[in-house]
Amino acid sequence: MSSLAKGKVRYVLPGIVIIVAVLLVPIAAAVGLSFFSYPLLRPDLGIRFAGLDNFARLLEDANFYRSMGRSVVFTLGAVAGEMVVGTLLALLLRGEVWGRTFFRVAFMVPMMMVPVVVGVAWRIFLLPDFTPLEGIFNALHIPFDTTKLLTDANWAMVSVIVADLWQWSPFVMILVLANLQGIPGEIYEASKMDGAGWWRELRSITLPLLGPGLAAVAILRGMDAMRTFDLVYILTSGGPGSATELVSLYNYKIAFSRYDMGYASAISAAVMILLSVVIFGLLSWTNKGGSKR
Repeated sequence: MSSLAKGKVRYVLPGIVIIVAVLLVPIAAAVGLSFFSYPLLRPDLGIRFAGLDNFARLLEDANFYRSMGRSVVFTLGAVAGEMVVGTLLALLLRGEVWGRTFFRVAFMVPMMMVPVVVGVAWRIFLLPDFTPLEGIFNALHIPFDTTKLLTDANWAMVSVIVADLWQWSPFVMILVLANLQGIPGEIYEASKMDGAGWWRELRSITLPLLGPGLAAVAILRGMDAMRTFDLVYILTSGGPGSATELVSLYNYKIAFSRYDMGYASAISAAVMILLSVVIFGLLSWTNKGGSKR
């Protein structure tokens, strides 16, 4: 190995060691544990090799499928809403708007908050004794029972999605704003000379050029939404019943309520593999679309 190559290795080696120690070792430990039976409530049984038993049990676990379905519904609802709201906010704050800097910072406040705090705030906000929504609905003559927001299965999922949307739409706004600033102004000047209006510019210039960036933001938010735990745990604890029990909460209950660590690791490994396949497919699709353009 030449001296130049040795120098390069010395520069990248600390980063590789940190990635292996912080990222790969815990993942390898979790995947390895999924092949063992490790019931903490029965220490007399100890840790024994179980092969693929945990994964075979997972394939027959209807609760796992239901929690995965709820996670998909939550992720699709939250990410779709955040993409729409975040993009609209970015478009509004792109131009010369009064107080633009103030609004940009103000809109980012929810994103800076700890998810636990967001969960507590939204739980208080939606509690029937405290929520102002009942007065607002009454003023607008909209008949709606606000006690359903946390007690009805469908409305509880909507409440969780709205809370996540409120916190993470600014994240989409920031990234879309960065993408908007990368679009050359000459394109808009040329379109104005051709007589294009705001709607035509949005449909024919802005959205097509934002496409790859929007896809990347949606994938990032989708990955994060699929592993949402603390917000839902604080806001609904997975209830009413199991209406908002996402796969992260189900995994938590298996690990720290039933103390079945081997099976909990199998759930984590399965979710990680499923997400990796989906993300790989989405990235391949977006790269294919980009190469065509």
